[in-house]
Amino acid sequence: MSGEGAAVPLDLRLAAVALGAWLTAFGAVTAPGWFPVAVGAVLLVGALAVLLLVRRGARVVLVLTGCLLVLLSVALQHSRSTAGGVEDLAAARASGTFSATVTSDPRALPALHDGGPARVVLDARLTRVTARGRTSALAAPVTVFAAADGWRDVRWGDRVELGGRLGPADPGRRSVAVVSAGPLRATHRPRGPLRAAERLRAGLRDAVAPQPRDARGLLPGLVVGDTSGLPDDLEAAMKQVGLTHLTAVSGSNTTLVVGFCVLVASWLGCGRRARLLVAGVGLVGFVGLARPDPSVLRAAVMGGVALVGLAAGRPTRGVPVVAAAVVGLLVADPWLAREHGFVLSVLATTALVLFARPWADRLTAAGVPRVLAHALAVPVAAQAVCGPVVVLLQPSVNPVTIPANVLVAPAVAPATVIGLAATLLSPLWPAGAVVLAWPAGLCAQWIGLVARTGARLPTSLPVPAGAAGALVVGALTVLVLGAAAAAARFRRSGRRWLGFAVALLLVAALLVRCAPRWGGPAGPWPPPDWLVVGCDVGQGDAVVLRSGQRSAVLVDAGPDDLLVDGCLDRLGVRRLDAVVLTHFHADHVGGLAGALRGREVGRVLLSPLAVEPAARTVHRTLAREAGDAPVTGAVAGSTGSAGEVTWTVLGPGPSLADAAAPDSSQVNDSSVVLLARVRGVGVLLAGDLEREGQRQVLARLPGGTAVDVVKVAHHGSATQDRRFYARLRPRVAVVEVGAVNDYGHPAAATLDLLAATGARVLRTDTDGDVAVTGSAQDLRTVVRGPDPREADRRARYSSG
Repeated sequence: MSGEGAAVPLDLRLAAVALGAWLTAFGAVTAPGWFPVAVGAVLLVGALAVLLLVRRGARVVLVLTGCLLVLLSVALQHSRSTAGGVEDLAAARASGTFSATVTSDPRALPALHDGGPARVVLDARLTRVTARGRTSALAAPVTVFAAADGWRDVRWGDRVELGGRLGPADPGRRSVAVVSAGPLRATHRPRGPLRAAERLRAGLRDAVAPQPRDARGLLPGLVVGDTSGLPDDLEAAMKQVGLTHLTAVSGSNTTLVVGFCVLVASWLGCGRRARLLVAGVGLVGFVGLARPDPSVLRAAVMGGVALVGLAAGRPTRGVPVVAAAVVGLLVADPWLAREHGFVLSVLATTALVLFARPWADRLTAAGVPRVLAHALAVPVAAQAVCGPVVVLLQPSVNPVTIPANVLVAPAVAPATVIGLAATLLSPLWPAGAVVLAWPAGLCAQWIGLVARTGARLPTSLPVPAGAAGALVVGALTVLVLGAAAAAARFRRSGRRWLGFAVALLLVAALLVRCAPRWGGPAGPWPPPDWLVVGCDVGQGDAVVLRSGQRSAVLVDAGPDDLLVDGCLDRLGVRRLDAVVLTHFHADHVGGLAGALRGREVGRVLLSPLAVEPAARTVHRTLAREAGDAPVTGAVAGSTGSAGEVTWTVLGPGPSLADAAAPDSSQVNDSSVVLLARVRGVGVLLAGDLEREGQRQVLARLPGGTAVDVVKVAHHGSATQDRRFYARLRPRVAVVEVGAVNDYGHPAAATLDLLAATGARVLRTDTDGDVAVTGSAQDLRTVVRGPDPREADRRARYSSG
């Protein structure tokens, strides 16, 4: 059967090859040595030989051939990467001097400890190692950790000389070792195209420098994936509403660039072959500008595939092209199989070539204007296919995602194309580039406004973490799409389809309501009768005492402004009746600006031991964000109240308050210690007290004091006094600690000590945000569960 209305059957032959190659790559890169790869290769060759001899199973032969090519690629690349004995040196943690080529821009990391230098992480390829008396030539991909000073200005393609120490890398990663780097000894800038690309990137940053903060940070990300200036709060907002794909170089970027090149070539009267040549040159040039790292190369291939698929006119023809691109990319770089970005890129491209056009055509046939139909069909198709995978990284569904993508869609293309034009103009006429960048910046500001507005809406719906969440989101997607299809049929076929659509939507609503109870964040948060909440802020402290319906007392602010702000937002806290900063270590005061921003502040209590430069930063933040709120030093023996919270200050004593040049232990023992009561529930907050500080507080503890909840001192470190907790005998012990930390917190001995008191132990590393609820007579605990959406941010503050 043929004709215009005939359905085109799906060609899934290459799709099976792509799936087989993907599964092979996923398993092979976990143990990439020659032996397991050789065993797999022998089995595949044997199967191929049998199939060829019997002259059957041509499709299976094709699948096995793809798997064999991936296996050979893994073996060859791993052999090349580990030549020179780099894995043995890494296992022995050998120190030496290295030559390397940088293969990514530096990414910021927090300091290892309070007052320490800022750090960066970047990817590089070691080319020479001198260690243990010999020099080896290498081609080993590594991950480099270094102090930011000197390294923050390193760029992709630089050749560097450095000293440092090797360490083993995690299995399954592209890097075969990690390098703890010392100061840079020499840097050699690349010449030719790479230097020109860096000059263009810098030109774009200079061109947007006069613009508002959101445009200044967002436009380079939209154009070339440069997110170095993207504000943290805007980045978080974009993540929450599903717009982060705009700041990563993706297939849509390359499609826009190539499409623009083709359009210009058409205006110039170029023929078909000339247009293809112009498109190819434009694509290669854009890859060089955006840096040819694996993610950009993947985006370039997928963007080209999307363009070919859309140009084919019949979307099913795009499936073999996507599958071929997947096989080619996995043979070139098998480690892509383990990257979420690769999964999402393939799914989004498949959605675009398979569903976007027919769905847009149906919307157009239903009377929707064609431009709006395509603007709706593209994000809906992408969300429908990618949603179950996205939830593995972020266990929630936000209905704002699709409207947000529709609203920003008209601004993305002008921002990208005009921004690219400003980039190309910047070396020739910087002033003209500044003028040209303004309309692109306005588009970027609109995108930022949509992201921030959407993030403020209380529309994020929690779903179970892991595979259960993926199943829930998949089911929701099917139900909502089914309801939409039924509603469309209602216009032509009567009321029963309307009833079917309503039934599907009701089932979807029931699924959303019940899903959080099946896993992930533990039910609705916060519990309505919460009294004390320990916020999960990584390796740091932030404890909230409820003083009113929408007010609280905050004790410490954690290391990160967005993490503590998010915790307070979830609790609905709009006023801080009091803020207590127990001492001036970064993991207790670093998030102060986020805690204060947008909230009224009643009063502030500080540790009397001012430690610079943290104390100076805290006072600047208070002057900027806390208005006229009184700021006083806490004095042992003083009392206070705020709403339903009362407190007595038990420490520090005057000797520590006057200490000159204190060491870290003295700063910990200078912690403000509060004995508080929240609706009759006794709470002791011990800051980072060590043994000596705990003994001094124990001596000041009023006789007969009942403590229901204790915030365990110093993240559960081993420096605890047994008599301190034996005297308190809390019913609940809250340990504020990061999921990964080099300090060994919480110590096993401390957990045993707490167990001996009979306390129920709540840990933010395993339980996420934790809450004590109810009353002194009916004390209960509720945990929210770790939130994978914030895992990367918390991990920045979980090592020491």
